[in-house]
Order: sequence, then C-alpha cells, then structure tokens
Amino acid sequence: MGTPGFVSACERSLTAASRFAILPPLLLGRLLPPVAVLATLCALAATATAGDGGVGVGGGGTGGGDTGDDAGGHIFPLPAKHDYGDGYGAGRGHEGQDVFARCGKPIISARTGKVKYNDFDGGAGNYIVINGKGTKRDYMYAHMKRKPRLRKGERVRKGEQIGKVGDSGNASGCHLHFELWRGDWNGRPDVTRKLKKWDRYS
Repeated sequence: MGTPGFVSACERSLTAASRFAILPPLLLGRLLPPVAVLATLCALAATATAGDGGVGVGGGGTGGGDTGDDAGGHIFPLPAKHDYGDGYGAGRGHEGQDVFARCGKPIISARTGKVKYNDFDGGAGNYIVINGKGTKRDYMYAHMKRKPRLRKGERVRKGEQIGKVGDSGNASGCHLHFELWRGDWNGRPDVTRKLKKWDRYS
C-alpha cells in the first residue's frame, strides 16, 4: 500500500526532461509493479538529472547538437509533400537541387546560422543565404514566394521558418532551389546527396 507514495516522492524529484526520459519504463511498471522496478526508475532518474541537462530532446539523431556535418546537425528545409527535380549540373549553370512542393508551403532553415544575403535576383527570385554555424558553408534558398522578413546578420535557428515556396525569378513551377556554397555563388555538387540524407532523418 506504500508503493503509490513512493512513486509520488520519486516523481517530485525529477525534472521535466528526466520524466520524459523514463516515461516508457514507468508505463512498463504499471504491468510489472514490484518495488524493485520503482527503485530502478529512481536510480535512472538520478542519473538523468545529473550533469548539465541530462537527456536532450530535439535536434534529430544522436547528440541533438548543432555541430558537425551529420544529419543530427541539419534538418530538411521543406517539411511538406515534395518531389525532387533537377539537380546539380542539370544544364543552364544549375548549381543546386530543385525540390517541388505546392506554393505557399513553409521553408525552414536547414541549420542554425546568420543571414548573409536577403535579396532578389532575376534568376533566383526572392532568395536568402544563411551562413551555417560551424560548417564553413552557406545555405542558399531561392524562388521564394516573398522576400523573407529577416535582416542581414540576424540569427536564424535550425527549423525556423524563413519563407514560403514560390516561383519568383526564373522558375518553372513552385519549388525550392537549394544550394550549398563554399565561397560566394559557388554551389557544391554534393548538395543532392546531403538533402536526401537530411530528408531521411527529418
């Protein structure tokens, strides 16, 4: 009969993050209620709450950090139903990857960084370039429906909406034209491989 009180005392000592971390075992404990299981959960909770934040939620992949070039540091920039179009080297100086989706669908930042350019170009239409934190790369998003309401130098977080799919500039149909730069206007040929990797893990 003392078990419910024991669980309450245990839960009161937990942070929100650690409660989230041990929720599956708690649910299992409803089926297997011995005190030994509850004691184990409190031991897990103590481990989760130790250190500088315990269990991380978000970021995708292991670590949830914003460093390196793994999928965990990036997110796919078009979280809507989409199809892949022309890729790097498809003619007419194409240095990026086209991702088709309905006009007006949100475009989000693939990585945390700062706005480097936010402008209009006859070819790219409304476009924005974000300097990716810790990557030595710039991320270029083109053909947006409207010019993003972001200032040069403004910080943008990974997953933050930066615009909407459009067909501004020299575009055939609503799509996001995405480029990875190393140096201004210097698209990298691995852009399609990177995008598809982030697509799988987002």
